[in-house]
Amino acid sequence: MSDPRVINWNGDDYLTTMSHLRLVSSEDGIYFTEDTSFPVLFPEGRHESYGIEDCRVAFIEGKWYLTYTAVSSNGVAVGMRSTSDWKSFTNHGLILPPHNKDCALFEEKIGGKYLILHRPSSPEIGGNYIWIAESPDLLHWGGHQCLAKTRRGSWDSARIGAGCSPIRTPDGWLMIYHGADENNRYCLGAMLLDLKNPSKVLLRSVDPLFFPEMSYEKEGFFGNVVFSCGQLVDGDRITMYYGASDQYICRAELSLKDILDSLNN
Repeated sequence: MSDPRVINWNGDDYLTTMSHLRLVSSEDGIYFTEDTSFPVLFPEGRHESYGIEDCRVAFIEGKWYLTYTAVSSNGVAVGMRSTSDWKSFTNHGLILPPHNKDCALFEEKIGGKYLILHRPSSPEIGGNYIWIAESPDLLHWGGHQCLAKTRRGSWDSARIGAGCSPIRTPDGWLMIYHGADENNRYCLGAMLLDLKNPSKVLLRSVDPLFFPEMSYEKEGFFGNVVFSCGQLVDGDRITMYYGASDQYICRAELSLKDILDSLNN
């Protein structure tokens, strides 16, 4: 099998796993436990029949918004749910149709509009690029623009996608993103977007900031992968949680200043 995540049977594609979302918590950010009083988020409806995964969380105007990849036989799309207490959730359904994923919301309005990063895919003309769009209500998205493309011969030559919500800095919006090459090696880099016009890329990593080097990042269910959907920002410190080899959840600490310096250099 060239890809252990997907199989084809009688002309139809299937996933080898069924994904869902669980809430875990920690006092120190290292040791996590699951409180069973909080609900498990399972797939709902035919557009999520193969699972929900790669969730990003954004806190906007007093609510948490969960954007995630919804997978079904119809394709890969973007779904969204919201909550104010992590006990009850509103399912907003699909906000972007197939084929689309890697969706991350900006956590504040810019120019009176909500903004989103997403990754439509084109296997023939074009490619797997990061796009940006705007919305008046977080549900209806338009004004789509291609933000950044893959780079031939680079660590992000085959596909790129947004990681977590962009971080506001005095220099611009800092986005940590993932990129993969033709050998499906996934690394993490950074882009700096203009504060007032985030559709403009100011700076971008030439070399990856973070790449698979530990044994658990190189070997596993789908090896040679580091992939982040979650981060905490406290002053200069970014605590990044990331998946390794599609099998483990890991933690790393990064310096905001060091990332910006690396971009400027």
